[in-house]
Amino acid sequence: MRLIPDWIWGVMTLMQEVQGESFNSKVAVAEVILRRTRMKYSSDGTVAGTVLWPLQFSGWNAQDATPKYRERIECAKIDDQEPVVQECIKAWKMADQGSNLTNGAYLYFNPKICSPSWASKCIEVARIDDHVFMVEKRRKEA
Repeated sequence: MRLIPDWIWGVMTLMQEVQGESFNSKVAVAEVILRRTRMKYSSDGTVAGTVLWPLQFSGWNAQDATPKYRERIECAKIDDQEPVVQECIKAWKMADQGSNLTNGAYLYFNPKICSPSWASKCIEVARIDDHVFMVEKRRKEA
């Protein structure tokens, strides 16, 4: 048995990525994490291996010691009685049961924060709140 189950890695990552955003944003990011895990896209096929893959999810980016990245420490100490954590758990479960708010996306970014070079090689398949959800032009996930 894994000491930390994969779904907990997913919930901790949602806390880092979208804790202050809508429920739909939480579900959408959970969908991306789960889809990347299934595809082994920058992943070893586990949720832990997906979210901790280098430079994929900013909250786990250990190369940056600025205060905004201290959230990874706080997420390791999350309390399942906190309302935002409960909402992240609910969003994770919904995505794990097969929701598809992102239309098969396995990539996303927030254009208010960054403009990644990889986005020019992708097709937008959904927009939810401040996030653009994408797939690569050469490969689509069903």
